[in-house]
This record gives sequence, C-alpha cells and structure tokens, in this order.
Amino acid sequence: MGKRLKILALSFLFPNKNQPFHGVFVLNRLKTLSKYVDIKVINPIPWSPLHPFLAQYKSSNDIPSHEVIGGLDVYHPRFFSVPRYFKSREAGSYLRAIEPIIDEIRKEFDFDIIDMHWTFPDLPAGLAMAEKYQKKTMVTLRGMEAFHLQDSDDRKLLVAQALTKVDAIVALSNELRDYGDVLSGDSEKSTVICNGVDTDAFYWIDREEARAKLGLPTGVDQKIILGVGSLIHRKGFDLVIDVLPELVARFHGLRYYVIGSEGPEGDYRAELKAKVKSKGLEGVVIFHGAVANDDLVSWYNSCDVFCLSSRGEGSPNVLSEALSCGAPAVSTAVGSAPEIMAMANCTDFVLRGIVDSDSLRILLDRALCLDFDRSQDAAAYRKYDWDWCAKSVIPVYQQLMAPEASLDKV
Repeated sequence: MGKRLKILALSFLFPNKNQPFHGVFVLNRLKTLSKYVDIKVINPIPWSPLHPFLAQYKSSNDIPSHEVIGGLDVYHPRFFSVPRYFKSREAGSYLRAIEPIIDEIRKEFDFDIIDMHWTFPDLPAGLAMAEKYQKKTMVTLRGMEAFHLQDSDDRKLLVAQALTKVDAIVALSNELRDYGDVLSGDSEKSTVICNGVDTDAFYWIDREEARAKLGLPTGVDQKIILGVGSLIHRKGFDLVIDVLPELVARFHGLRYYVIGSEGPEGDYRAELKAKVKSKGLEGVVIFHGAVANDDLVSWYNSCDVFCLSSRGEGSPNVLSEALSCGAPAVSTAVGSAPEIMAMANCTDFVLRGIVDSDSLRILLDRALCLDFDRSQDAAAYRKYDWDWCAKSVIPVYQQLMAPEASLDKV
C-alpha cells in the first residue's frame, strides 16, 4: 500500500464558530473524506478596517485563527477585502493571506493536492500555491454563480482562465460540468458528483406521527405541499401559489406551507403575501418562518408533496433531504435537481424547460393522488449519503496522483 494522501482544502465557503451552517456542505464532504485521506483546511476570512464597524461583519472579529471543526484542522487567515468594491483584485490579498499559512503547514504536512471548493478567489490563489510547490489541483463547481457571469468586473475572465489550468474539475450537475467544459476546453478532466445527504438527520417517520409532533392537521383529506428556502424571487414560491386555486378546488383540505425567512438576495415576502391575498388563498398558504434544522425531518415527513420550485440552484440540499425522508417530490430542472431526482427514480416529476402553470399543476396534482411507499423510498435513497459522495471523489484524487500514491481501502 502506498502512502496515505494528504489533501490541503482551500475554501472561501466553510463553517466557523459564529456561522456553523455557512458552507456546511463543504464540511460534510471533507469530514467524510478524512476517513480515507489526511486533510487540513484553510478558510480565509475577509477583513478591513471597516469590518468592526459594520453590523454584518462584526461577528467575524471573533473567529479564531485556528479551530477544530468536525475533527478537521481549520485555519482562518484574514485577507484584505473592501465590502462591495474591488472584488476582482482580492485574489492578490487572498494569496498573501494563505501563503505564510501554507508555507508553515507544509513543514509537517507535505500535501499532495490543493482541493478548492469555490472559484474566486480560491482558484487563482490556489493555483499560484500549487505552482510554487508543484502540486496537483482540483476545484468543485457548486453553482452557476461560481462562474461570476453576473458580475461586471474581471472575475468571470479570471475564473475562465483558471479553469484552463486546474488539473481536475468536480461539478455538482451536468449543467455545471457542461459550462465548465466550455471554459476549460478539456472535458476529460471534469466529473459530476452530487452532494450527499445526512441520513442520520433525515430519515423516514410515519406521516401522522410527524404531523402530530408539529401540531398539523391529520387525516387523508388534509393534504400538504411543502416548500423550504429563503423567501426570495429565485425560489419560485410564487409559481406554486399561482396554481393553488385549481388544486384547492380538487383537494379541499390542501395547505401550502413555506418554511424560510428573508435571504441574502432580498426579502420577497410582501410580493408573495400580496399574491396570496389577490388569489383569495389566506389560510391556504402558511408562511411558517424559519425552523431549527433538527425540526426539518418532521416537516419533510409531514408533507404529501415536497416542491422545489426554484428558478435557479446549485445543488439543492433541501431536495436531497426531502427524498431521504421518503417524501414524494416535484422539482424544476435547476442545478443538480435533475440528477438528484434521477437517483430517486423520480424523473417523471421534473419540470423541464420554462415552467408553465399547467405543467406544474399537473405534476403536483398527480403526486397528490398517488400512493407512495415512503418508507421504502427513503430506504432506497439512503445509499446517497456523504460517504457515497466521498467515495465518488476518491477516484478523482487517484487519477490525479497515479501512480505516485494510493488511498486506504474504501
């Protein structure tokens, strides 16, 4: 057996003691991978003299320079960042922040691969360090926003250039892989690997038991459609509201529960509530607000249909969580949702192309009428846990390093 691989993970997205759920999907993958490879994590934190005086950044002052999260050594160097301005120039300050940390780490941890979990400023800085030490590189594409197409500065150009130089690309969906292949010019170095799901947290519970715990109405005629996400336009809750009048006429006890609050892209509650009022759906649409993560398992199990109505996503974890609970699902074809639904053998409930009211209504109607074996569906989806995800990443590492190194048997 060869040496155990050493991975240096670089990620702008990662939890810390003040933001335990920030980029938690990166933590989940790396924490599971640490069973098979050795990992250290660098998660740079933006800083400027203005940050201590800005409410949204004050908490970052308390983040330690080093902490252990999920059994992983995590380093938090500060890099200079002016809020909202000069973003395309941050690769330089990011590199200056990580270089002394990496130089020190390498004295006792001679890493084999720099594994980056965001594109900018991770990619330019990570590639510079890889060139310095002649190491292999990998990046994960986690959403279309990773390409920075929406930005008017040079970040999209810098990302496109960096993708031609990185050694391996992991994409969370076929859509991301295809776009990344166009920019990199090399489809041979890309692989699609969806996020895993925490099957210890999301599992099947009897629907009536879940409803009783939440104080929701029980009975076969009391139908529930569930949506989970920030109350922003992109999540498409308005699309479901548009089709509810016809569905309520068929299913008299139907309710649509929306779990979530305002998000970083704004607050769409006023528009949603105005639409509810205009359609006479008060009492049918319930905006429940945010709930504790531990309570989501009861919500997924309480619904008759989980609906992901988003106009855009990277890898919608809420869809995987719902399917892991055995909840029937209807989804728009965004991000990795088509791949996730295919893993659950639910491709007939994916809305392709531009979402129109008739298509959405027909699929929701059909899902509300069918009798699903939810405990069996949940059991079948359990194989797509974070260990499955980690084991899917390992061949990418192996291909990068072969024949220099090997991994522990998995």
